[in-house]
Formats: sequence, structure tokens, C-alpha cells
Amino acid sequence: MLESKLTSEEKIKFERDNGRFKLLKNIIILPIIVGIIGIYFESILIVTLCILCIILLLILNIFSINKKGKTYENIIVPYVLKEKFQNIQYNNNNKILLEKIGDSKIFLDYDKIFCSNYFKILYGKYDIESCKIVTKKMNIEENDGVVDKSLDENFCGIFATVNIPTKFDNEFRVVKNIKEKEQINNVNKAETQLVRMNNIEFDRIYDVYSMNQVSIKRVLSPGVMARILEINKKIGSIISFSIYNNVLYVSIEYNNYMEFKGKGKFYVDEQLAQQNLNVLENLDYFVRYFINITDSSSN
Repeated sequence: MLESKLTSEEKIKFERDNGRFKLLKNIIILPIIVGIIGIYFESILIVTLCILCIILLLILNIFSINKKGKTYENIIVPYVLKEKFQNIQYNNNNKILLEKIGDSKIFLDYDKIFCSNYFKILYGKYDIESCKIVTKKMNIEENDGVVDKSLDENFCGIFATVNIPTKFDNEFRVVKNIKEKEQINNVNKAETQLVRMNNIEFDRIYDVYSMNQVSIKRVLSPGVMARILEINKKIGSIISFSIYNNVLYVSIEYNNYMEFKGKGKFYVDEQLAQQNLNVLENLDYFVRYFINITDSSSN
């Protein structure tokens, strides 16, 4: 529990917003009961007033939930992260990495992309910028001449980016196998091509795109591919990554990312928080490991 680490002002705000939410959630029962009594006695005035009260309380509830969420994100989430990353900056501006998400070419096949919970881990040599990302793909169905369109969630997890400190000319994408994802690949074949890495497990999981087969195989050596597969097993998910214009982009599918509270709990669920920190530590390790590879390849 992190209550003891909050300042007095933060704890008062935290408890006040949570208290308001609980009060509004419970007090809505009162006009419902009075409204039922009004119906029994056939009082239109009482029923009308109760309906207006219920609508007002529902609106206040929505605002309360939103405020509660912001309090949680702006106070609790940074503290959880700072438990392991003392050099972290947290910002809830969800527009900072949108352009970089497009530059990564990892998410070419999605129609809508949302990101939130931006933060930066600061190092002397480089910074890791990261956010929670949710992508949605358009689903079109036609029944009896009626076309139904819906956006279905396709990916939820982490997106991270880091400027490579040394000059690195290789450009490539290593993404989860399109046959497993059942995606339509929109890669421009004039710019890149599919490369088989001659590693049965790696080729089963990944599609690798690069114009320079010799160069990509030098970077993704058998030892590097084995290490990436090992990190995947630790996380329980697939890391996709790319390098373009001397920037490393990483994505990890992890549905519980930036979730630190259990169902029905406002305070931190320590087990869930630890799972998130484990994923972040593996992301941190992957980035540092790949930075070392690019340093070695450049020398």
C-alpha cells in the first residue's frame, strides 16, 4: 500500500474524491425508492422530481468517476512507477507519442489509435518514452443489404521509443507474424521485403522486413534472436520492434498495462502493480540490450 507515501495534501484530495464517488453511488438509491412510492400513490409530481434527481445524480456520478480516475492517475500511478524507476517523469498528455507511433510502422494495419499515460524514463545516454496504446480496426459486415460498421479493439499494451545514441543506418521491422494476427499487410514492397531468419521458432512468431538481408541478419544474430524469445517468455507476450531514422520503437501487447488497482479497489493492488513493474523492467532491459547491439554494430 502506498497511502503512507502520499503527502497530507495528496491524501486529503485522494480520500475526498473517493468519498464523493461512494456518496453519489449510494445516495442515488434514495430518489429511486421515493419514486417507487410516488408511483404507488400515483403522484406525478413526486415521480417527475425523482426522475430529475436521478438524472442529476447520474451526471454528477459521471463527473465523479472521471475526477476519481484523474486523481488515481496523477497521484497513485506515478508513485507506483517511482517505486522502481526513480528517474521517471509522468505526464497524462496522450498526444505526445502519436506521431512517433506512425513513424514506427508497427501499426500500419489499424484504423484508430488511442494512447494515454505517457511517461519518460531518463538516462544519461538516452531516454525511454512510453505510453499505453489501444488500437482498433474497422469491422464491416453486410446482412440483407444492411452494412454494419464497428471498431473492434485489436491491440492493447505498451508503445515505447528511444533515440539511438550512436549512428545506426539499418532500418527494419520485426512484428508479430501476420498469419497469427490474421492481418492484411500494407507494406510498400518497393521499400522493404520479408526476410526469413532461418530460425524455426523465430520465423513462426515474427515477420522481419528489411531491404538489406545481410545487415538484418548481422543485427539479429542467433544469440540475439534467442534472447528476444527468452524475454517474450518472461513477459508472456510478444515484443514487436522497429528501427527507422536512428530511432528504436517497441510495442508489447499487455492488456493490464498501467492498471494498478484490482476490481472494486481504489488503492493499489500490490500483485497487479508488481506484474506491471515486471513488464516495464523487461521493456527497460530489452531497450538497454538493443542499444548495446546497435553500439556494437556501429563500431
